[in-house]
Amino acid sequence: MNYKLCLPIVLVILISLPVLGQEKLYPVRSSPQTILTSDRSAVVVERAFQHKVTIGHPTDDRAAVADTRADIVALWVRVQNVSQRPMKVDISKFSSTDDKGRMYSALMPDEAGKRILAEAPDASLSSKTLRGISLGKAGNVPSEEQLKDDIQRYSLHSGEIAAGAAKEGLIYFERPQQKKFILRVVLGDLWSQPLVFSTEKQK
Repeated sequence: MNYKLCLPIVLVILISLPVLGQEKLYPVRSSPQTILTSDRSAVVVERAFQHKVTIGHPTDDRAAVADTRADIVALWVRVQNVSQRPMKVDISKFSSTDDKGRMYSALMPDEAGKRILAEAPDASLSSKTLRGISLGKAGNVPSEEQLKDDIQRYSLHSGEIAAGAAKEGLIYFERPQQKKFILRVVLGDLWSQPLVFSTEKQK
């Protein structure tokens, strides 16, 4: 199996699992330091000569048709080390606060994976898309163990990023109880100021 060829397909399938059952979160430009991407799907912040962070809701064009009832929020994060020395990422320091003032710590990938699989309707594991494309094995439905492995693989994990390299993946938080909400995300040592997302698109 050619792993490099299969990777984009697996990534598309995986991103769909935790995301499409949830409302889309739109980034809000909250300070002069935050820049919205050209398609307004993500926020970009940068510390000169240190690192660049892009964070946003995974877009529909990167996802297949799947669903989940898991009560979580998932965001896609890319951290690029632009310095000349290794840097560390610690997702345990990530947190979010909703517009009611409730704070939510980041869910670790194993906990998020348990919730996704526990609440996934049967259709998520047997949809036409997943039957047709399954981890490079055409025509097979991915097993629960395969999905667990891929949730781990494509989640963002704590660890070191070499100079000039990048690390990316999904991060997870508890979903606020209200249907419409604003979420202020703090990325620990990466960016201490809140990065704001809303379920309502900003004008």
